[in-house]
Amino acid sequence: MREIVDKHFPDNWVVPIYQGHLVDLTVYWNESYQAASRALSNNIFPDQIKQLVFRHYTVLNQTIKKLDKYTIEGALIEEVALDHTKELMNCLRDANVTLRWLMLHKNCQNKKLKDIIDDTANKAAREKDIVRLILNLSKFENIMKSIFTNLVD
Repeated sequence: MREIVDKHFPDNWVVPIYQGHLVDLTVYWNESYQAASRALSNNIFPDQIKQLVFRHYTVLNQTIKKLDKYTIEGALIEEVALDHTKELMNCLRDANVTLRWLMLHKNCQNKKLKDIIDDTANKAAREKDIVRLILNLSKFENIMKSIFTNLVD
């Protein structure tokens, strides 16, 4: 069980199952699966959670700055997109991974872990940053889609 948890859940314990249904493995496994719960507790502890939250909010701020630069009207054209595809895709991936992690783990059912997540970040400012990232990311994805769709046509 330890190998499975280390491989698939080293930093994720809130898992989406289907259309908004989330499972907090720290709660669900604690009740029925003692070995899995012990294996998960080796990866999920307060200092680790603080580091994860800090890392994701750092990436959040960096990607917001990058997306602000990319989404300026006329800044991202076909030539730039083709020349910097790897950089743009890395930004896109980082933003989506960070956004997904933050949105999932803000819905943690384990009160102790949720308090650590909420206390590590300034909650009011962080929620504004998450909404800002969603808006900028959707605009960026739309620009990228239109650029690459025009190239194919």
